[in-house]
Amino acid sequence: MVPSLLYPGPTKGDSVKRFVLTLAWVLWAHEMATVGDRLVDRGYTAVDSFETRQQCHAALADYSALKLVRQGKVKVEFTCLPEKTEPRTSRSAIG
Repeated sequence: MVPSLLYPGPTKGDSVKRFVLTLAWVLWAHEMATVGDRLVDRGYTAVDSFETRQQCHAALADYSALKLVRQGKVKVEFTCLPEKTEPRTSRSAIG
């Protein structure tokens, strides 16, 4: 018999439950720079993570609206991708 079914209410160990929050969407910044006459890929940086796609896209809109990231010869593109998606390999999963 299972003791937790026999005795209603808390049992030993119930007070130490651990909850793990999985953040399902990551906002990525892809930075490219113009050096001379060629475009140089400077890579991807994870900016922030969010529980929902909608939250990620709201942040993406805020970051994209900043004119500071577009000064000079540097171009930054923002993308929201699912947590387990690597931005360098998957361009089809852009959300």
